[in-house]
Amino acid sequence: MKDVWSAVQDPLREALGAQNYQIWIEPIQLSGTAKGTIHLRVPNRYFGDWVRENFAATITDELRRHLEAKVRVEFHVDGEAPATANSPAGSDGPGGGKQQASGESDPPPAKAFPGIALDKTFGNFVVGTCNQFAHAAAQAAAEAPGETQYNPLFIYGGTGLGKTHLMHAIGNAMKQRDEQVHLLYVTAEQFTNEMIDALRYRTMPDFRDKYRKRPDVLLVDDVQFFSGKDRTQEELFHTFEDLYKRGKQIVFTADVLPREIKLFAPRLRTRCESGMLADTQPPDVETMLAILRQKSEDMGLTVPADLGQWLANRVRGSIRELEGVLNRLKALSRLHGTTPTIEFARQHLNGILPEAPSAPTVDAIIQTVASFYGLKVAEIKGTRRLKQIVRPRHVAMFLTRKLTDLSFPEIGRAFGGRDHATVQHACKKIRGLLIKDADLRNTIETVQRMMLR
Repeated sequence: MKDVWSAVQDPLREALGAQNYQIWIEPIQLSGTAKGTIHLRVPNRYFGDWVRENFAATITDELRRHLEAKVRVEFHVDGEAPATANSPAGSDGPGGGKQQASGESDPPPAKAFPGIALDKTFGNFVVGTCNQFAHAAAQAAAEAPGETQYNPLFIYGGTGLGKTHLMHAIGNAMKQRDEQVHLLYVTAEQFTNEMIDALRYRTMPDFRDKYRKRPDVLLVDDVQFFSGKDRTQEELFHTFEDLYKRGKQIVFTADVLPREIKLFAPRLRTRCESGMLADTQPPDVETMLAILRQKSEDMGLTVPADLGQWLANRVRGSIRELEGVLNRLKALSRLHGTTPTIEFARQHLNGILPEAPSAPTVDAIIQTVASFYGLKVAEIKGTRRLKQIVRPRHVAMFLTRKLTDLSFPEIGRAFGGRDHATVQHACKKIRGLLIKDADLRNTIETVQRMMLR
């Protein structure tokens, strides 16, 4: 087993990405193997804690795959007792408590919130115009579960925009109100895999009992994963019907609207659309800055105001991406023993964040809107007032005002020589419609994503 660590380097680099590999895996050294245990030496205690919490499962899986055997991993700093992949450094060392292999750990301590992340609550969810409606709908579902207006609640939007946070917040709020409520949170992939196992091992009655008889609230994440999985969709449909008839709350999340999920059964689509559809949009710079402050405070990371503004301007609308950047910044600043600055971030986040955000041009906006609606640029800029042209024209004007520094008169000139009052009217009209028109909000989000590709 002496060459085992060398053998898994390439798979780890591929699984974790080049930057994570360089920072966190390369410094680790194999210090020995014995009786199915692989001892890995890390530079310091903090480094070991971070690797164990974030990458231990991947490391153990790769080692097991290579060796085709069950092994456990221990991390240690010279002069300190080893720590398994599942226990804090220094605890359960030799002569101490029982050590477990990664992947064979004791069940986690019993929680009052099974499957629900305790740190994702309504209290630490930053509300902005991008997610205000989804936040309000989630709170309403948590306060009055099972009411027809919010059942099912279907939260949709791009990756990393807070859908899962809202789902967990619903669970936490309901548990806080009633400790006896039975919550069941599952990803669509987990649901599918459990159903496949139940079919394989002939345990479908147990599977159905779990999802139909027990939960008061069913929370299913990433419903788009069910695309094309007919047997799983059939099971989900009957689960939905059973829970809904008994007044149980159902919450789904997906990247897109139900009707935009490819190969999604019509009867499931109509069930999803029968309750409340609530979208999350990419946050603007101000909301992103507020989220940055909240998350950096939660993780105990000091981010100077100028660095916060610099980061908020460069992270392109994804809260998950922002979390990743802050986690990396925290780890690097602790390793270097310094408070992060713009220069520090520039040096160590090179390749992750652009040096400067590139604002789209008015021509790029018009082209993208025209492409989305299946129109020609000349029609957007023209004078025809057909309904199928006026709405896209107004959307293009609204996005130009939002995403560029152009004044109303300048926008008017770019749209075929219109006066500033026409542009003002278009922007005001779209702002008003966004409050109540979920389809339009989704359109605006989609067009913005198209421009960032």
